Amino acid sequence: MNTDPWHLNRPVGELMARARIVMGFTQQTFGDALGSSKRTAHRWESGKAWPSVSQVRQLAALVFPRDPGLAGRLAAAASITLAELGLVEVPAPGTMPPAPPPPPPRLVVHAVVCVAADELAVAPDTVRRALYAAFKCARELRLSVEDVEKALEPETQKKAATVRAPR
Repeated sequence: MNTDPWHLNRPVGELMARARIVMGFTQQTFGDALGSSKRTAHRWESGKAWPSVSQVRQLAALVFPRDPGLAGRLAAAASITLAELGLVEVPAPGTMPPAPPPPPPRLVVHAVVCVAADELAVAPDTVRRALYAAFKCARELRLSVEDVEKALEPETQKKAATVRAPR
């Protein structure tokens, strides 16, 4: 890939045509917006001529509010990023973007119920009712989640935890 800042690194005719349509421009207004003529705009779209790097960068900035993905492809053809064009912020080095929020507990429980139902070959409502009854009983007996987990631990894991290796 050509990364020369003075030349485009790929054909952009199709991207130019898409950008013009996204912007709602005629070829005349498209050419005018980029400092060229209707004929030149037509030649760009047909691949018979290439716009300058600065025109593609200008177009990326124009298109960005309506189609950020298309703007990114235009910027890449001009060997530049949207951040370098000042259109998006780049997180400071060493900082992470915020983590997505955790899924709602109801969704997680539904997934667990479905997995258990598949494993037991029963309807999800059967598992849901059984879990609800078990958790209700555990709460009435004031058992912690850890107590319930320990009680439900498979026997093989319990034995492995209690058997010690000889010294």
